[in-house]
Amino acid sequence: MSTPTVSFVSALHNCLPLTKAMLSSLEKTIDLSNKEVVLIDDCSKDGTSEYLDDLETRPNFTIIRNTENLGFAASNNIAARQAQSDVLVFINNDLEFSANWLDPMLAALTGSPDVGAVGNVQRNFATNLVDHAGIFFDLEGMPTHAHKNRRNPPKGSMIERNAATAACLAIKKETFFSVGGFDEAYRNGMEDVDLCMKLKKNGQKILVALDSVIRHHVSSAPGRHVNNDANSNLFRDRWSDFARPFGQSEWPMEYFRRYARFWWRMNPRLAIKALSMLLMSYFR
Repeated sequence: MSTPTVSFVSALHNCLPLTKAMLSSLEKTIDLSNKEVVLIDDCSKDGTSEYLDDLETRPNFTIIRNTENLGFAASNNIAARQAQSDVLVFINNDLEFSANWLDPMLAALTGSPDVGAVGNVQRNFATNLVDHAGIFFDLEGMPTHAHKNRRNPPKGSMIERNAATAACLAIKKETFFSVGGFDEAYRNGMEDVDLCMKLKKNGQKILVALDSVIRHHVSSAPGRHVNNDANSNLFRDRWSDFARPFGQSEWPMEYFRRYARFWWRMNPRLAIKALSMLLMSYFR
């Protein structure tokens, strides 16, 4: 096969039924004849390795097998290094794709030299509500999914955010490794936001292609949240000072958007604070 135009990169750890559904969905929505699928098995114990034996014979599939469980960051870094294309699209194994999901991401990625990475809209598979349309930061410089639990994503074809999840993320291979790839100090969480902070610090933009909509079985991986506290503490130590100014401009409106459909869950003190910040910004 000639050099592929895109390398889809996915780290697998168990959840074989989801992996099968994801790959079936990928093949239904993408012509893989000029693309590459790089799958890295991170020591699955549920038959994933045996399933990959058959895929290994296909010319546009590259199969990598870890000898120990390394986690999301290290596994994706290994797979990305072996990818042949100049364009990487990281995909979780718990996604299901819709028609024409890829083209808007690639158009955004190549539309300007200062674009670092491009995410997309992800709907919660169980509820069909938006789970992700980019990431915003709170007043402490900590990240939260934007437009979560809304019926519809923002209007338009594109929005610039300060971060996006790597559950589905397009980035040029050169760009990815120019900032060191995913930081392996994190363990199955926050690696993607850390990556976006490195890109932002490097003067690059994070975009969300709003015409690219997929579905996500949210947090389906076993033990997905085991290291949440350690990951958050590491991110806070490294990036909260850098990200806090983002929160000053983003958080007030995003707070109301987040709870628009569940207004009774609002913290009155935070609602008053968000409103006062919006009024101060308006009359400034």
